[in-house]
Amino acid sequence: MILELHVWGDKEISIIEPECVAAAWLLSIHLVPQKVQFKIVKSNNTNLAESERLPLLIAPWADSYRKVEGFTEIADYISTQYPLDSTKFVPDGKLTSKDQLVNSCLQSYIKKSLHNVHQYNLYVNTKNYENYTRKLFLHYLPFPMMYNQPLKFHRDACEQVKLIGLGNNKSSFFSFGGGDEDDVGDTELVNDDEEESTEVPISALHEKVLLAKSKDKSLMREARNSFKCIALFHSYIKHTIKLFEELNPSLPVEYAHLFKAKKVSSSELLLYAYIYAITFSELPDQSLTDHMKAEFPAFSTFATTITTALQGNVKAEHTRAAKGNEVPSLWNEVGSLVGLILYKEPN
Repeated sequence: MILELHVWGDKEISIIEPECVAAAWLLSIHLVPQKVQFKIVKSNNTNLAESERLPLLIAPWADSYRKVEGFTEIADYISTQYPLDSTKFVPDGKLTSKDQLVNSCLQSYIKKSLHNVHQYNLYVNTKNYENYTRKLFLHYLPFPMMYNQPLKFHRDACEQVKLIGLGNNKSSFFSFGGGDEDDVGDTELVNDDEEESTEVPISALHEKVLLAKSKDKSLMREARNSFKCIALFHSYIKHTIKLFEELNPSLPVEYAHLFKAKKVSSSELLLYAYIYAITFSELPDQSLTDHMKAEFPAFSTFATTITTALQGNVKAEHTRAAKGNEVPSLWNEVGSLVGLILYKEPN
C-alpha cells in the first residue's frame, strides 16, 4: 500500500477546500524528490474521513494503515516520517524552536482569518456562489448529492462568516430563514427587516413593491458585506507582511520566504493555498484579487509566483480518480447508511 491523499477535485484539485490544495502541494514538492510513492485521489468522498472533511491521508502503518485528517495533521505526519531537508519544503522539525512556534501560530491564524474570507468569497458572495462554486459540485458528485452538498457548504459558510461580522447577502419577502438573516446588519437595515417581516401584501402590486424593496436591500447588504470582506482581507495580508518584516528585519525586500530562502514551511503552504483559492482567476468577482494587486503588489507578485510553481509540481501521474467504494455514488451512500459499506478500511 502506498500513501493516498483524498481531496476535492475533478480535472484539477478544487479550491472549495484550500487545505486539499496545500496537502497536494506538500506531497508533490517533498515526496517526489525522495521517490516516495503516493497518489492524490480526487474522490470527493467525505464519508472516508471520521471528521467528514477532506483532505484525508491514508498511510501504511505496520501491517495496517492509519488515517490522518486535515492539513495541519498531514503536514506534521509528513514532517515526522520524511524529515529530509533537501527539498523545497522545510519539515516542521527542521525549524528553530522559535520558528516552529511561529509556524504553528500562523496556521492557527490563517484558519481563523483567511478561512472566513474564503468561506464568504466562495459560498456567500452571490456572484461567485451562483455562477461558479455551486456549479462545481455538478462535476464532483452524482445526483442527488450534487444538490445537497453545496447547500450544506453554503449554510455552514453563512454561519461561519458571522464570526467576522459578515451576514447573509440574501433576504426575501418569502424567506424561510426566519428573522435572523442579518444578525450583524446596520441598525437601519435591521429595523427595516423587522418592519418588512410583519408586512403582508394586500394586492399584487403591493407584493411587487415589497419584492423590489427586498431586492434593493439585498444589493445594499451585498455591497456592505463586500466592503467589509475587502477590509478584513486587507488587514490579514498586512499582518502577514508585518510578520515577515519581524522575522527578516535585515532583508532588503518587501516580502519573500518567511523562514528559509527558497523553501516553504507548512504554514506558508497553507497561506498560499488560501491566497490561491481566494484570488482564483475563474471566480466571477475579482474584487479581492484586484485589491491585493493594487495595495500589496510585492506580496501579490511573490504569492502568484509561488502558487504557479507549486501548481506546476502537481503532476497527472501522481493523481487518480476514485474507484470502488471510494466513489461518492448514491449506491455507496445507501450502502454506508445501512452498514453494507464500512469506510474503516482502505479500498
